[in-house]
Amino acid sequence: MLSLAERALGALRSELEESSAADAVLRQELRRAVAGARDASQEVEAARELLEARESVVAQVELDLLRLERSASAIEKLSPFDFVVCPRCMQRLEGRPVQEDHCIVCLQHDPPDESVDPAAIQQTREALERQLQDAQAVREADAQVLAAARDRVQQADFLTTTLRRELDVQTRDIVAPRFDAIAGSSARVASLGASIDAVTQLRDAWARARSINQEVKDLKATRTRVQADVKSRTLALAARGQLVDDLSQEFFTLLAELHLPWVRTAVIDTKTYLPVIDGNPFESLQASGGGITTCVSIAYSLALLEFGLTHPDVLVPSLLIIDSPRKALGNNPDDQERGNRIYDHFKALADAYGDRVQLIIADNDTAPIPSDTFSTIPLDYNRPMVPGVAHPGPEHVHRAEDGYEA
Repeated sequence: MLSLAERALGALRSELEESSAADAVLRQELRRAVAGARDASQEVEAARELLEARESVVAQVELDLLRLERSASAIEKLSPFDFVVCPRCMQRLEGRPVQEDHCIVCLQHDPPDESVDPAAIQQTREALERQLQDAQAVREADAQVLAAARDRVQQADFLTTTLRRELDVQTRDIVAPRFDAIAGSSARVASLGASIDAVTQLRDAWARARSINQEVKDLKATRTRVQADVKSRTLALAARGQLVDDLSQEFFTLLAELHLPWVRTAVIDTKTYLPVIDGNPFESLQASGGGITTCVSIAYSLALLEFGLTHPDVLVPSLLIIDSPRKALGNNPDDQERGNRIYDHFKALADAYGDRVQLIIADNDTAPIPSDTFSTIPLDYNRPMVPGVAHPGPEHVHRAEDGYEA
């Protein structure tokens, strides 16, 4: 229906345009008359602004003349007087220090001679009067230009009004019969367009509502999955936290077996998974060095190794390499006994787990355990390498033409 209404409105407008084609010449004349009236109005505005500027010049010259007359009158009346008191506060002026060529009353420089010379004042007055006459003459000429421009505006406005009336008379019989029909068709097109827009907006609103509803369903499903995942991960985290607690207990048990009198508490940090001894982090223990660091490092490494063997889900290597475990312990009986306990734990691990664990221990002294517990590889100056490992150094040197090559 909207298409039918638009076609009917287009047909009425086409008929109206065809009927008014004969008025093209008159409309063209009216457009030229309107443009001429607009140009004449612009000329009036420009002439008015110019006249205002001329009037400002005349007013300024008149002001200068008035100021000159006042100054000349003041000089004529006051110059004969020799002031001995201040004319404002009536204090005497005889003892007042005044520089030469300065006024005794205001202390300013005395005016130049030409400023108080009657002849110079008269010459300035005549010059200003000539300027005033010239400015008034220019103002009168600009006023005549403004009057002429206003006459042209009136003529252009009269021509425009006349042409518009003539065009209205010629087009009244053509436009009036179709005006109501065009207005009705335009209203019908607008009404149908508004109805279509309302339906379109309603349809879009329902589409957005369906989309929002689907998004809500998806968000609820996602929230359910996330909540389940959070619950699962929370349980897993709690279980992992228990693993850290168990590791801390085994670590403290190992330190207790080594009889370290200076250790009161020993735990594994749940964030760094490193030892904390008596509240001191592992980094500070490493910085201090000595027997404490050695015992803590060995106990921590043994606890991790054994915990990984007893908990398959904890992924730690089953290989442990220790260099000189008794080097920093000292030589008193307690230190030697502590070193023996470390080796006893090595033996207990080897006996308990067999091939599941591999221990490599480098020591300058003989191990305080039976020799059949571990395979021993003695190293000395003449035999510095593990059997089966080739020496990385040069094997031979031969002479080249320009030097030696290895």
